[in-house]
Amino acid sequence: MKKIVSIVVLMIAFGFSANAQSNLKLESDAKSKDQNVKEMAYSELRELSSVVELTPELKNDFLTLLVMRNEAVNNAKTYEEKAAIYERFGQKLLSGLSEQQSKKLSENKELYNKLTNLKYSMK
Repeated sequence: MKKIVSIVVLMIAFGFSANAQSNLKLESDAKSKDQNVKEMAYSELRELSSVVELTPELKNDFLTLLVMRNEAVNNAKTYEEKAAIYERFGQKLLSGLSEQQSKKLSENKELYNKLTNLKYSMK
């Protein structure tokens, strides 16, 4: 009887440890995905601020907007959904700029398309 109980206990312990290891792997994958989203947003913000002069408050707002866009694109299932997200967030980004800033950004076609159009950002 003691052997049966010890075998059952060992099986349960092994099951818990295997499950814990898989949960740790999923958590680390999620953290690395979040980090990539933020790195992409920082990169895009640096490119934008090199073309257009931004206040610290506006930089913070745009960083939040870019992180939200990148997360939404990562969670989208189809290309059409991703394109719609890029268009929607591109309009939000442009509405946050003044007329002069928007004109300056539109003169830089490559960056403008990268920030507002999914097709150009995938290249």
